[in-house]
Amino acid sequence: MITLPLTPEHRTVYWTVAVHETYGSVHQSTGLHSASAVRQQYDFWLAKPSTARMELTKHTLIQARTITTFEDLPGEGEATPLPDLPAGAYEVKRFFKFTSALEDGSLTGFGPTVLRNGDDVRRFYNWTVTTQDRAQAVHVDVSTLRILDITLTHLTREIQLADLPDDFTASLLGKLETEGLCWVPVHEHAGTYLRVPLAGGSEITISGATADGRKASSQHTADDHAGWLAVWGGFNDTVVEVYRSARRGLTRAADTAALAAAVLECAREHGGGPALKDAPKQLHSGELAQDA
Repeated sequence: MITLPLTPEHRTVYWTVAVHETYGSVHQSTGLHSASAVRQQYDFWLAKPSTARMELTKHTLIQARTITTFEDLPGEGEATPLPDLPAGAYEVKRFFKFTSALEDGSLTGFGPTVLRNGDDVRRFYNWTVTTQDRAQAVHVDVSTLRILDITLTHLTREIQLADLPDDFTASLLGKLETEGLCWVPVHEHAGTYLRVPLAGGSEITISGATADGRKASSQHTADDHAGWLAVWGGFNDTVVEVYRSARRGLTRAADTAALAAAVLECAREHGGGPALKDAPKQLHSGELAQDA
């Protein structure tokens, strides 16, 4: 199994459909991760005479990760303080988990997925240290362990059916996430594009393109079937074209697959997505281990 480096930020998008019926009941779908599933749900309920109205909600989960130490954890008996709720956010959570540092400096998960507070972190660490000599222990080099401070922000926005991306765009985003790449939608007067940050500070920009291959105007977005344009931006204002849709000859599915392959190849050439690196400061956990 290949272990992907942990990105500083991971973004997941899904949708829900709420159906309000004429006699007052409300049906709420589970999270739908493809636009086609949302449209199927919408068409199914639209055909029913009992449907009064429907609400479509876009959910965006943003998980931000930083490396921390025991000294920076909440104290004994203290709850984990939460950051302010960002604009448009429905909920924000904060928790901790351990990771193990790999030889390349990136990190891979270890232990429980959620440690609620500093007491949970210290308790699990001490248990890990004191059970290393036992047969049933999860054996790990404790010197490689690091603590992740994780903030999970849940944003919601009510949308219309026309606001859904097509499945080709959703497929592209899914491939980026599978490869450990994070993406950020950017909305400007010239249209909407995707920014894919890479290691070392460079980035790939993916936007819609007109039929003749030029960048789309404000009337187009990355979801339009005009085509794709992807460029890599490095340092010293260097810009290199990564992918440009052909004028004809490719279906949208094939065009998007070719775009994804070109973007992933470029990302690998430039070190992949930005990964959390081992911090120079250590856990300073010797005192904990002695007290365990």
